[in-house]
Amino acid sequence: MSDARPAYAVISNSPTPYRNHVLGRLGREITGARLISIFTHSVTSMPWATAMPPEANAVFFDDVTITSHRPINRNSVPLFRRIRDRLIRENVRLIVLLGYNDLTRVMLIRWARRAGIPLLVTGDSNVFSEGRVPWVKRAVKRVYLNWVMTHVAGLMPMGTAGRAYFRSYKDHDLPVFLFPYEPDYALFEKRDEAAEQALAERLGLKPGRRRIMYSGRFIPVKRVDVLIDAFAEMAAQRPEWDLLIVGDGPLREELHARVPANLRDRVTWTGFLQMEETARCYRLCEVLAHPSEYEPWALVINEAVASGLVVVCTLVVGAAVELVRHGTNGRLVQPRSVESMADGLLQVTTPGVTETMRAHAPEILQQWRVAADPVEGVRGALRHFKVLA
Repeated sequence: MSDARPAYAVISNSPTPYRNHVLGRLGREITGARLISIFTHSVTSMPWATAMPPEANAVFFDDVTITSHRPINRNSVPLFRRIRDRLIRENVRLIVLLGYNDLTRVMLIRWARRAGIPLLVTGDSNVFSEGRVPWVKRAVKRVYLNWVMTHVAGLMPMGTAGRAYFRSYKDHDLPVFLFPYEPDYALFEKRDEAAEQALAERLGLKPGRRRIMYSGRFIPVKRVDVLIDAFAEMAAQRPEWDLLIVGDGPLREELHARVPANLRDRVTWTGFLQMEETARCYRLCEVLAHPSEYEPWALVINEAVASGLVVVCTLVVGAAVELVRHGTNGRLVQPRSVESMADGLLQVTTPGVTETMRAHAPEILQQWRVAADPVEGVRGALRHFKVLA
C-alpha cells in the first residue's frame, strides 16, 4: 500500500549514533509527512556500532558512495544523479541538506532551485572558526557562501553561534530554523549501577576517587595535550581527583608519554568505547573537560550535561554557548591556555562547588531542549513551506 503523505528528505554524510537518533525521532514524531534519509558518504570518523531505526527510511547508494572528504570525488556526479532521480521518484517537496562544500551538494543546491523544491542547508559551522581562516580563503568563502545563500530556501543552523556564522558572510532575510545535533538523552540520564561498577573494575578505577573526564578523538585540534598539562598543574592541589580519558586517535602514544611519571597512576586511558560504555563513564565522573582550540558543536557537552556533570570547556565551542553557563554549571576557558584550563578545573573542583554546579544541569538541559528541539525545527520548516498544514 502506497504512502500518500507528502515526502521530505534529509541528506546527510554518514550514519552516526546521534544522527540516527534524530532521524528516528523525525520519522516517529512528524506523522503528517514521510521522511526519506539519504546518505552520501561511507566514511565515518569512528567505528560506531549503531543501528539505523526503521522510521528513518534510510537510502544508501553503495555503488556510488563518497569514500573521502575531498570536495570533488569520482562519484560526485553519479551520486548526484542517483539522489536527484530518487527525489523525483519520491515526489519530495522539501530537502534538508547537511553541508554545502562538495560537488554533489553544489549540484543538488542548483538543481533544487531550478526544480522549485525548497532546500534548506544545515550544518554545525560556528562563527568562532572564522578567525582561523586566512583572509584569502575567507574572501573566496564569502563569494561561495553568498552564492549558496542566494540559491537555498532557508537555513538550519545548530544554535546561536551557527546563526552568527551565516550572518557574518551575508546579511540575509532567509527563514531560519534551529536543527541541533542531540544524543539519545535517555541513554545518558538512566543509571545502571551494576554495569557502571563492572566497567569501573574493568578499567581499574580506584574506589572513592573523584574524576575529571575527557571524551573524544586524539587529534591536534582537540588539544588533549593542554588538558594533560593543566591536570599536571593542578593535581597537587586536588589530590583526591583523577583524570579519565575516553577515546583514541593518532596522537595516542604522544599523549601517553606526556603524562608526568608521578601522575600516571591518576590517569586512566579507556581507548575507544561504544556509546553505552561511554555513557557509563560519565556516571563514574563529576566533571567533563573539553579543551578543543575550536569545535563546531561538540556533542560531548550535551552528553555531559545530560549526565549531570560540571563542564569546563573552551569558549569557542558551539554547544558551550548554549549549555555551559559560566559560574553556574561550569566554566568557559581560553583555548590553547594551560593556565586557563587549570584554573577552570580548580574552580569547579573546589569543595562544595562541584555539587552546587551539578545541581543546575537538569534545568539548563531542559531549557535548551525546549528552545531548540530538532524535530520542532524540521516541523517548522515543513509548515513554513506548506508541506504540512
